[in-house]
Amino acid sequence: MIFLNHEKVSKKNDRLKEVLCIKNIIYKHKLLSILLAALFTTGVLMALVSLTWFPGAVPKSITVTEQNGIYDLSNITDLEKTVIKLAPVTTYYPNTYLMPANENTSVPESVDQFESIPAQYLSQRFILNLPDNSDTYALTFTLSGRHAMRVYVNGRLAGQTGKPGTTKLNTEVWENNITVDAAAEDGKMEIILHSAQFYHAKRGASLAELSLNKSGTVPDVFTFHRIKGMAVMGALLCAAVLLLGIYLILSRTRATLYFALACVVMALRECLQSQAWTYFLIHGNLSFMLEYLSVVLLTIFLSLYLGQFAIGKFLRVVQYTAILGSCIYGACILFGDSIFYTQVLKYYQILLVLCIVPGITVLFFKMRNPIKEQAAAMYGIAVFYLAAISDIVMYSDVLGDHTNTPISETAMLVFVLAQTVSLFQMNNRVLGEAKEAEQKLEVEKTALEDLNRLKTEFLGNVSHELKTPLTVMSGYAQTTKQLAGQPDTLDKGEVSRRMTLISSEAERLSLMVGQVLDVTRMEEGRMVMEPVRCYVDEIIHAAIETHYPILNKNRNRLDIRIEGGLPAVHADPARISQVVVNLISNAVRFTADGVITISVRKEYDKILICVSDTGIGIATERILHIFERYSKKQKSGGGQDTGTGLGLYICKHIVEHHGGEIWIESEKGHGTSVFFNLPVHQD
Repeated sequence: MIFLNHEKVSKKNDRLKEVLCIKNIIYKHKLLSILLAALFTTGVLMALVSLTWFPGAVPKSITVTEQNGIYDLSNITDLEKTVIKLAPVTTYYPNTYLMPANENTSVPESVDQFESIPAQYLSQRFILNLPDNSDTYALTFTLSGRHAMRVYVNGRLAGQTGKPGTTKLNTEVWENNITVDAAAEDGKMEIILHSAQFYHAKRGASLAELSLNKSGTVPDVFTFHRIKGMAVMGALLCAAVLLLGIYLILSRTRATLYFALACVVMALRECLQSQAWTYFLIHGNLSFMLEYLSVVLLTIFLSLYLGQFAIGKFLRVVQYTAILGSCIYGACILFGDSIFYTQVLKYYQILLVLCIVPGITVLFFKMRNPIKEQAAAMYGIAVFYLAAISDIVMYSDVLGDHTNTPISETAMLVFVLAQTVSLFQMNNRVLGEAKEAEQKLEVEKTALEDLNRLKTEFLGNVSHELKTPLTVMSGYAQTTKQLAGQPDTLDKGEVSRRMTLISSEAERLSLMVGQVLDVTRMEEGRMVMEPVRCYVDEIIHAAIETHYPILNKNRNRLDIRIEGGLPAVHADPARISQVVVNLISNAVRFTADGVITISVRKEYDKILICVSDTGIGIATERILHIFERYSKKQKSGGGQDTGTGLGLYICKHIVEHHGGEIWIESEKGHGTSVFFNLPVHQD
């Protein structure tokens, strides 16, 4: 049993290792993984689209050729769910609108002359022999490119799309197909088709192909395409609305706006290409222009969107070239004649190929290790362009002549979905960063408000503290002057005492002003340190000798405990003396009739200095903030409130600048000990 459990655990660990190995491979080869995923998706799309063309989904078709200008369909009895395809007619009427009244007076031309006789409008004539019954047939005429068409059946107008005319001004193009319902008369159907195309430089009126089936038995394939186009257009517009909402309400990132606009243009193009535009009140000639203009707008917006991934001078040049070329061609469409901009189209296509192929190649190379949101975008780009290449190969019949099943429309939805996911991820990141920045700003705002409040309090305290020694100095100076004016009763000892007090207050005033100036220098980075090889005991003795008699006004006793044979330190004597004086000043201010102890000893590779007192101590909650700038002052126990609240802040800066540390140990009512250390000088 133990062996079996061990074997299960071992297999589970092996599977886990395999999964981790696959994840590591994917992580190390992100670009390859993205391209393989895109290639797999393209294959799946081709398989899914081809499912709509399996034999059961396509109606059975029969191809019939003409004999002496007549298509004989009278012997075909099975017209239920069967499409009759008529082989192209052998004659046509170039630059002529053949009418039922004069159909026998015009002389046709052989279709062999079609390439040599340019024609912007023409007529075709079909004569069909059908079973002698009352059945109604659906006649579908399909041409290459947009046309204006008119159909006569047995001398009567059966249907019209657009407006066929003899000049460009009186012609309105429509779609490339027309379906009409008609019935035979006495087993015969005479059909005349007018078609006109004045709008394309390389294509005049083309010859139509005719297919026939019993009306109502075979679904109209063009209706299916229109419905599918409406569905795709709706999906694209929903994506555009969603992205525009994100842009306006949440993020304001330009990439989101550009791709939302690209979705709108994609929806317009899908509406035009699927013939869904015929359901809207759009002029045919306008739809022709919009179809070309949609390519321009789509290129511009996608170039701007892909610009977020464009890193480097080459990609920027490619991006700006594509945008500039598109703007120039767009101007040709808006202000030029259709013949002109369809003639220029080939140069625009060459420009796009020269920009897209190297641009996408370099883009993928530079982004071979994309972040999460970029990976989704690159996946969509790869699927879209692989689908476009697949369609180009398919339409060129490189792999043989077979039914064309384009996948670009479906791939476009995958492209939009991938880019939408990428933009969602990017917007989530941007919003997260914005929220984090907002929180940081809020914290900084609170800190600045607290700092401003502390500064206000500090200025008030400093004003009061500076006024106190000035008042004392002024009072003693005036009384001393009065004593000097009475030489008979002059007490030299009293004068000396008063002058000592004046000197003491002047020293205190000097210390406070020096602290304010030092903080200003520290904040501006101008505090100068001049470290030399020196001894801490000498610095402390000099500081005590100079300052302690002046600072101590509370009858405290000084106890000095300095270990002998201390090594030298590398420090600025003046700044270390400033630290000692500040600590002594604090100790005597908060201690009355007590003991001030200064101890120095070597501890490992540092010299430890301690200034302790037997004063009122510090509350535990204040110790955490005692070294902060403008920390709130504590009332002294000896009646001396002179101080700025900056002394310990300055001491911390000086000590840490020398590579040492400073800390406090204190208990309320039981005195305070301030420790700091300095590294021993390394010879």
